[in-house]
Amino acid sequence: MLQTLIEAEAVKKITVPAKEVSDEYIIQCIRNGDIDAYGRIMRRYNQRIYRVARSIVTDDAAAMDIVQEAHIKAYTRLDSYRGGSGFFAWLAVITRNEALMYLRKNKKEISMQDDEIQFFDQENSNSDLLPDALLENKQVQHLINQNLDNLPENFRTVFVLRAVEQLSVRETAKILEIKEETVKTRFFRAKRLLREQIQIYLDNAGMKVYEFGGHHCDIVIKNVLERIKK
Repeated sequence: MLQTLIEAEAVKKITVPAKEVSDEYIIQCIRNGDIDAYGRIMRRYNQRIYRVARSIVTDDAAAMDIVQEAHIKAYTRLDSYRGGSGFFAWLAVITRNEALMYLRKNKKEISMQDDEIQFFDQENSNSDLLPDALLENKQVQHLINQNLDNLPENFRTVFVLRAVEQLSVRETAKILEIKEETVKTRFFRAKRLLREQIQIYLDNAGMKVYEFGGHHCDIVIKNVLERIKK
């Protein structure tokens, strides 16, 4: 009872759910009719599922639309969520399916052959940059995103889930609906395909890629809440 009261007060007071407020509690609030509570759980996962979408479609605007559609679909299917592997994994599967549907509708190639991959040549790179400097360097962030975009989609998505989101091999395999050995192989090949200098940037910069927050996050939440309240 005490934990329930603590969670209830926390949900009322905060915009971004605190760690002590469980997904399950917020979801129960939504199921009980508090639609605005869905905005809170969106803020918790928008960055992460945006990366999932963005790693597949390689287009910022399209990825943002996919995040919106994934949230709406998740909301309408909320009764089918049974916990288990966690809300993020469940939401990531929906996001992945929405992204693949977008590719099919727009007749995009879902994957590329290794010999089709082209990388940007890097010149005059400064290997003495400190990690903090790298994090503040917008050009470096753009460079990282470009090189990730040049990976085949099936390698890129595994890389984002494993290296950026720090998911396990098992979790990644479940989300992408592939074998665990396939995850290991694709992750290894993705790292090998990235240029050595870019890999150094990724290691030092704390994997700060495909950033999504602030105004963009607010727009998605506003649009989704407006649609599910109709």
